[in-house]
Amino acid sequence: MRHTILYPADFFNIKAVDPDYEYEYREAIKFPEFQILFYDYDTFTAGGKLNLYPTHPEGGLCIYRGWMLQSDKYQELYASLQEQGLTLINTPAEYESCHEFPNSYPLIKGYTPKTIFFKADEKINWDDIKSAFRRFMIKDYVKSVKGMDFPAFFDDSYSSDEMDRFVARFIEMRGNLFVKGIVLKEYVVLKQNAGVTNEYRAFFLDGKRLSLSKNSNQQTGNTVPEQLVNNLPRLKSRFYTVDFAELENGEWIVIETGDGQVSGLSPGQYVFKYYEELLELLQERFQERNDEK
Repeated sequence: MRHTILYPADFFNIKAVDPDYEYEYREAIKFPEFQILFYDYDTFTAGGKLNLYPTHPEGGLCIYRGWMLQSDKYQELYASLQEQGLTLINTPAEYESCHEFPNSYPLIKGYTPKTIFFKADEKINWDDIKSAFRRFMIKDYVKSVKGMDFPAFFDDSYSSDEMDRFVARFIEMRGNLFVKGIVLKEYVVLKQNAGVTNEYRAFFLDGKRLSLSKNSNQQTGNTVPEQLVNNLPRLKSRFYTVDFAELENGEWIVIETGDGQVSGLSPGQYVFKYYEELLELLQERFQERNDEK
């Protein structure tokens, strides 16, 4: 049985991969052990039914490689694929576990900046927040608005009324991409070399590290310590990512977690090797499960 890789289709042609994933598709298709499928992302996310190409795929394990989905849309994708005999590698609960940072935070809180979460309609006591943080940044459960006209961090110089307005503005800026609630995270200064931060992304499959690569186009700098990468607690997902960054003082921290299906490959990552190692590990796990039966 082949394993399936599912990509978003080109907007104008469901028989072709979306150009943003062409570079991955070209490498994955080199492996006959992978069945490649495309789906009409735009129709599906707009509320339409799931359209696949080819229309009658082989069943089995499926890995989605595409853009982020809101948790309810991922659940819908999971159910729709099951009707076709395909099972996404991560259940909806596993997808939420790493895609939404508050779910993974309890497991990695010793490795990442202090973080406090609030539901979207929950009142925030800014006096308590200012006591908890010297400086902090605003995110939702998944993303920030980094790079836009929005403060990189806040401190006690902002009044409570100002902070309420900034939260409202943040939610407005995120629009329909806003996810569930507000995340207030301790602001830390990352080390830079030639104006570029030193970040790495690791992919994990069934708790085993699949790949580790530079994630910020950095040309120089230290490598994330293997001891940190390998000793992290296993997260509650089959396929996930963890992002690491170096602080100004040389220490390393975890800055993000993500679902492995919607996390992008790192800039300059050796894509063929990524898919080769993914296939090897999938086959190894498939054989182990057969041996256990």
